[in-house]
Amino acid sequence: MADIDVTELRFVLEDCSEEQLIGILERNGYTNKGKKDVLIREVMIKISHDIVIQELEDLGVI
Repeated sequence: MADIDVTELRFVLEDCSEEQLIGILERNGYTNKGKKDVLIREVMIKISHDIVIQELEDLGVI
């Protein structure tokens, strides 16, 4: 697993599409539709840091 701090994670999430962010939320039991900044905030607040990193690795983003 990649070693990424919260600030770096935020930058990586900003590079994701809205569809990718919604997919991360849905695969982890959450549903939310909104602007990209809202989706990023929801991912960072609701989902464990390690799970988000794994999701991004699975997507090939990191």
